[in-house]
Amino acid sequence: MTPESRYPTQPQVGVGAVVIKDGSILLVKRGRSPGINLWAIPGGRINLGETLKKAVEREVEEETGVLIRAGDPIYTFDFIERDKKTA
Repeated sequence: MTPESRYPTQPQVGVGAVVIKDGSILLVKRGRSPGINLWAIPGGRINLGETLKKAVEREVEEETGVLIRAGDPIYTFDFIERDKKTA
């Protein structure tokens, strides 16, 4: 992990998708930290100029190959992770 990704110089905005089809939820097994080898909803960071909907559609396709049409956002939250150096 690079120091830039561990200690960003500005806020990072991300998206995650809850994709449900026929009673099943789409999950991905994380290949990188944080959470390597854990199951999670697909998602990632928003690119400059990208809407929330376009970002989540792109992330789902990139991570799973599944094409979706995103609805309106249903939940927002802050996640601030600090280590001993920045606590």
